[in-house]
Amino acid sequence: MSTAYLAVDLGSSSVRVMVGILRTVSGVRSLVIREAGRFPNVPVRRPEGLGWDVGALYAGVMEGLRSGVAAARAADAEVRGIGVAAWGVDYARLTADGTLRDFVRHHRDADAVLAAQTSSERDLAADYAMTGVLDQAINTVHQLRQDRAAGIGAADDTILLTADIFVHLLTGRVGAEISLASTTGLLDRATGDWSIPLSAGLPALLPPIVEDGAWSGSTTPEVTAAIGADDPVPVFAVTAHDTAAAFMAVTDAADEGTGVVSSGSWGVAGLALAAPLLDESARREGFTQEIGADGDTLLVKNLSGMWLLQQTLREWAEADGSSASPIEMLTDLLAAAADSHYRGGFDPADPSLQAPDGLTARIAAACTATGSEPPTSRADLVRAIVDSLAAAYADTLRVAADLSRRRLERIRIVGGGARNDLLCALTAERSGLPVIAGPVEASVRGVLLQVAVAAGDLTDAASARGIAVDDGDGPARFHPAAAVAAATPTIGDPS
Repeated sequence: MSTAYLAVDLGSSSVRVMVGILRTVSGVRSLVIREAGRFPNVPVRRPEGLGWDVGALYAGVMEGLRSGVAAARAADAEVRGIGVAAWGVDYARLTADGTLRDFVRHHRDADAVLAAQTSSERDLAADYAMTGVLDQAINTVHQLRQDRAAGIGAADDTILLTADIFVHLLTGRVGAEISLASTTGLLDRATGDWSIPLSAGLPALLPPIVEDGAWSGSTTPEVTAAIGADDPVPVFAVTAHDTAAAFMAVTDAADEGTGVVSSGSWGVAGLALAAPLLDESARREGFTQEIGADGDTLLVKNLSGMWLLQQTLREWAEADGSSASPIEMLTDLLAAAADSHYRGGFDPADPSLQAPDGLTARIAAACTATGSEPPTSRADLVRAIVDSLAAAYADTLRVAADLSRRRLERIRIVGGGARNDLLCALTAERSGLPVIAGPVEASVRGVLLQVAVAAGDLTDAASARGIAVDDGDGPARFHPAAAVAAATPTIGDPS
């Protein structure tokens, strides 16, 4: 019998449930990945602020898992495990009697003013040396302080980070997977546990740390019946931060020549290292250091991503009263942007560009602020967005290579941005390195491979990455480095 695994990948704009079926033919193993469910993730406005609709997300997840179990049964495959990955920093509150509170704050509603006031009173270099996390208003530690100021929740609530919410709903277990915990600004990298001084006085309890690869429990009788499984399904703690799952799918610390860009709604660019670089140089350059698979450190910088394009398309569609699909609009605009002669740009990490309303006008103003002529057409503005993202990705990897004394030979773009040929080509041009685009569903692939390892069906992460994968999206696409002849292009110099 073949074996099957289910991945729940919670993104900030959509949620996917995928089924992976591992087959062995003539001694060769391959993994076939197919979609079992996909639905939008729509934030909700509540009196407390902008939040996530956990009830709606859970209903969609259950429907996807039910479809995944059915697909595995149709393929005569035994379901051997479930893994969950999600975005970082946000959390739900579990009351002392085990009830999930309704309000789960959206990180885009974080109070930047309050965070800045708190940060001005702290030794941020010392905090960074302990956690490796760059000080940002969205960090869990700041959101907890925001709770305290707003009187939200109770001090004996236990927080559950995004993916851990759904592990709890599936199994009843309470824990904090370590890669997700490393995004909070509260994890002591030296001990691998919560920092006592940083968590002191916060208005909530922190759950026990769970190492990736561990068994997190099995589905409850109610969940088992609801998803149509014959027996309880094991749930494993994969690298539950979607960035870490995406990195796991394509690289590890031993792969010193590869830089990675995870290009989804957010963009994350960086490298997998064997150990953290907890010094001032990394902090000054704006890098955060999360925990990846098998204890790797991900030296990464959070950047803007496809959200800039998603939001501009939304504004234009509303202005036009258009019924065209976003994909159709984007395809047409990217083709026009490729032919555009506009070469202005802006800093896509500019905090003023993080709020959704009136984004197109603010991007045009940001271009002008850099000394560029303002874009005069929609194609020009799309070109400015894509070129600015490509420049940010290339520059970030250049700095990461310098900090880690790495010599990069290629860039791997994964996530939705891997489908954007203009973005990939411009990143190759900006960096002077070849770009390998794909997989699109990298975080899903990382989750499924880790579940297969945790279930004992694959040996380890390195061998798992080597098996053939059919995810329906075709092979990875290669974009050669621009204007490079005989020599292999590199970023960074170990000398």
